[in-house]
Amino acid sequence: MADTKAKFYHILEILWDTDEEHPKTAAQIGELLDARYGIAAERKSICRDINILRDECGFDITLSADNKAGFYLASRPFEDWELNFLMDAVLSSRALSEKDAHKLVDKLKRLGSKASCELLAAITPLPPKMAADKRLVKYGIDTVLKAIRADRQIAFSYLTFDTDKQQTPRRKEAYQVSPYALVRKGDFYYLICNYSKYDNLSFYRLDRMGHIELLPDIKRKPLRDFVGMHERAGLSDFVHHALYSFTGEPVELRLEIPTYEISDLIDTFGSEVTLQKIDEDSFEARMTVQDGAGLYFWLLQRADNVKVLSPPSVRDHLVELLKNTLAQYESSKERQ
Repeated sequence: MADTKAKFYHILEILWDTDEEHPKTAAQIGELLDARYGIAAERKSICRDINILRDECGFDITLSADNKAGFYLASRPFEDWELNFLMDAVLSSRALSEKDAHKLVDKLKRLGSKASCELLAAITPLPPKMAADKRLVKYGIDTVLKAIRADRQIAFSYLTFDTDKQQTPRRKEAYQVSPYALVRKGDFYYLICNYSKYDNLSFYRLDRMGHIELLPDIKRKPLRDFVGMHERAGLSDFVHHALYSFTGEPVELRLEIPTYEISDLIDTFGSEVTLQKIDEDSFEARMTVQDGAGLYFWLLQRADNVKVLSPPSVRDHLVELLKNTLAQYESSKERQ
């Protein structure tokens, strides 16, 4: 029975390298079984095993239009374009070390045929050299997932770079949080959690979290305490309105924007933005955002062409930031 199972597995392994343009006959499969695994098999038994893999196990194995060309695996869990998309996402992520990124890409390649693997390897660029050591990210993800599954809190130190460009803990005391989700924003993964000292949700960048420890005796605070009874919808809404992963109180923001800023506005805030035409060249935009540092970072990048209409608190704080920026350059002029 063990030999029969091994034979089925190795036939499927051989077929995994096939596609419509690269089929294999039963005779060729038999030669590979013998050469690779030392399994002797007649052509008729191989055809019988292929029928079982197709009819009883559900694998999409097809006989070529030209019967003499042989068999091939007609479909897989992922198409080539899907594998290409996933490989690009892995290689462009700054959350993984170069070594881990390559290992993950190699696993993705093996989900396609041999020809697909060669094609994807040829068209997928190598990632840029990673400056920071990301070895802890995979362990962090694993620990966070275990804590969420067990409904338990975690503790960690939050790291920052010192003047010697070494990562050191921001403070001696560990952060103790209730973890709820991991989200990728931009180039990094963030943990969404509640820090035990406060009554709100926060983001922590995963690659800056060190010495992550699951606390088996301390249950998480219920997520509904922070986002309401509809937890998934509330969490999605929280993530959507937190610009650059900075949190704050929700505000109704009104902006005057030029027409050419509409695309960027919708890219950032989504289709919930309400637009009302002012004249041929400008619109009034309304949206709900979190009044945090991320909002002002976005506004400062567009301070020359986006005007805050309300609320006054956002407008006044932005003006103060602009004045402080200008004063910094004025003082540097005097020193020169």
